[in-house]
Parts: sequence; C-alpha cells; structure tokens
Amino acid sequence: MIVFAGLVSLACFSDDIVGSSTVTGNYTLRTINGSQLPYTITGSGTNKTEIVSDVMTLFQGFTYSESTVSRITLNAQAADETKVRTGAYSLLGTSFILSSNDGSLERRGTISGNTMTITEAGKVSVLSK
Repeated sequence: MIVFAGLVSLACFSDDIVGSSTVTGNYTLRTINGSQLPYTITGSGTNKTEIVSDVMTLFQGFTYSESTVSRITLNAQAADETKVRTGAYSLLGTSFILSSNDGSLERRGTISGNTMTITEAGKVSVLSK
C-alpha cells in the first residue's frame, strides 16, 4: 500500500514540473489569435495601433522583463513606441503568473517546452524561444 501511494504521488508530482532554470530565457511573440505580426489591436486603415514585436525575458530568481514595440498610426503618420515592463513571475507546474512591478497588470499562461502561451482579454499570444 505504501509503495502504491508513493507511485501515485510520484506520478502526480513529476509530470510537467517546471523549474525556473528550465523556463528562463527570451520568448519572442510569434502570433496573436493565430495571426502573424504586426497585429492590429485597435482601429484600421490610417488610424490604428499595432503590435510590431514583443520579447519576454524570464530570469532566474523569478523576475521578468518585457519589451513591446507598438506602431501608432494617426492620419496615415506612423510612429513606433517601445514600452518596457518588469515584474515577478511564479510557477506551478506548467502554469505561470506574471505580476508587473507597478501593480497594474497580472497575466496568466502556460509554458510547454519552448512555447509560452498567454491568454488575456480575448487574446491568445504565443511566444517561443
């Protein structure tokens, strides 16, 4: 009976356990809702905002940095804007939570192999190493 309990325990806790050393590195945004970049998040035509690129870096010590480049087009005049966000992350198996340092944003997702998936506000973002 003890052996069975040990095997069940091992099976439950060994599958897909992710440690900080296995998830660290740079993840580059590949698609949003299945569409390639640039991805239009608001507007259209000569007045719109697009995501041009995004790189999420997970560091040992459970911190992260994210650099997002957006293109804002107003009356057919485009300008790129870069935003950098930092914070902490926590892991539970293949799931993670990102919490920004300024407290303004918390995001949740999963990591499988070299692929990170973040689902928020009707958008599914897929990033990979």
